[in-house]
Amino acid sequence: MRTVCWGQVSDHSQQPESWNEVDVDDSADKAEVRRQVLHDGSFADSPELRLLSEGGAWRKWENCQTLPAGNLKVKVISQQPGDGQPTTKVIQDLRDEMRLLRSDFAARYTEAKSIAFSLVSGAAANQLLEDLHLTEADGFEEAPFETPAGVSDIETFDFSQFVDEDAGTPSFVEYHKKQLQACGVRMGRSGYKVLDLHKTPMYHVEIGNKRYSGGVDGGVVPYAVRAASAAKLLRIGFEHKQSTADKATFRMNHPDVLQAEVAAPRQYSFKEGRGQVVCCLLAAHAMCQLPLDLDLTDGQQHHLLRLRGDLLLVYEGCTPTQAYHEMADFLIRQGPMLTSKHTILEPPAELEEELRRPIKKLKGLVQGAALTDQVQSLMSFCGSTEDQVCMAYEIARHWAPPIPACVSFLQER
Repeated sequence: MRTVCWGQVSDHSQQPESWNEVDVDDSADKAEVRRQVLHDGSFADSPELRLLSEGGAWRKWENCQTLPAGNLKVKVISQQPGDGQPTTKVIQDLRDEMRLLRSDFAARYTEAKSIAFSLVSGAAANQLLEDLHLTEADGFEEAPFETPAGVSDIETFDFSQFVDEDAGTPSFVEYHKKQLQACGVRMGRSGYKVLDLHKTPMYHVEIGNKRYSGGVDGGVVPYAVRAASAAKLLRIGFEHKQSTADKATFRMNHPDVLQAEVAAPRQYSFKEGRGQVVCCLLAAHAMCQLPLDLDLTDGQQHHLLRLRGDLLLVYEGCTPTQAYHEMADFLIRQGPMLTSKHTILEPPAELEEELRRPIKKLKGLVQGAALTDQVQSLMSFCGSTEDQVCMAYEIARHWAPPIPACVSFLQER
C-alpha cells in the first residue's frame, strides 16, 4: 500500500494548510488514484489536481506520464466543499461563453459591410453632422484668416500630366512638401514629413448604425513616422481629385494611352467630394488626440476643412497661396505639440478648448473605444485575473450591440 496526502486550495499558487490521507494499492494507476482522492474528499465536481514531483515543483496531473514510486502529495484546486462550482470551472465557463460571443459578433459584423468614404453622399454627410450635433459653417465668415502680405504666389499643381489620381499622387505629395517647406514648416528631424497614403488602410468608424472606412491620399505626420501609424498621428490630410478638365487635357496630349471616356471638361467642385471629406475628417478626429486639417484639392483650388468646438469650418475655393500658408501657420502655431510621435489617450490639457471638444466628442466612433475605456478604468480595482475576467464579461454583456474589438480585448485577459 502507499499513502496519498491531499490538500485543498482555491488557487494554484497556494499551499494547502492541512493534509488528508488516503491509502491506495501500490499498483493503482493515475485514474484510480484520482478517483480515490476525489471520492475521499466528496467533491461535487472534478477540480484540477497537481502532483508534487521529485524536484519539488507542482506539476499538472495531465502532464505526468506515470506516478512516482513511494507516497504521493496531491494538491486539489477547487472551492471549499459546499461553496458552489470550483473557481477554475467558473472562469473556464466565462472564457467559453466569450469565445461564442466573439464568433457571433464577428458573423454579425461581417454581414454589415463598411461604406467607403468615397461613396458617402452630401445628404449622408448632413445626417452625420446632425447625429453628432455639429454645424457646418463658412470658415471665411466664422474664423477668417489672412495670408501674409508680400508673399509670392504659389503655382498650381498640374494634374493633367497624369493618367489618373493614383498615378499623380506621388508627385502631388512631393509638391505638398515643397510648398509647406517654403512657407516655413520644418521638414526632417524635429519636424514633419509628408507621406503617400493612398494605398494605406486607415480608418474604420461607426456612426449611428452604419460603418464607414477609408483614408486619405497624402498626409503630414511627425518626422520618422511610417505609414502604418499615420492614422493616429495625422496632422494634415490631403484628398486628391483630378478634374475632368485635367483628364481631358491628358487624353488630348496622350492619344496613345488607353483611357475611359471623359465627362464634360470642368474644374472639380467642393460639392462633388463633400460627403467623402466630411466623413474622413470625422473619422480622423476619432482616431487622433490632436487637431488636424483636411485639404480637398484638384491642384488648382483647395478646400480646407477643420473642426473647432461644435463647428465644421469649410474654407471653400482657396488658392494654393492661401491654402499652404494657412496650413503652415496651423502646424507652426501648435509648436512641438504636433511634432510629437507619442500616441496619447486624451487631448493634452494645454490644448485650447475649442480644439479639444471635437476630439473628445468623436472618440467614441472608433469600434470598441468606449467599452474598452470602461473596462480599462475598472481593471485597477480587480486583484486576480479571475476577478478581471468576471468583471469584464459582466460589462460586455450589458452593451448593445456588443463590439467585437472589445471582446478580443477581454479574451486576452
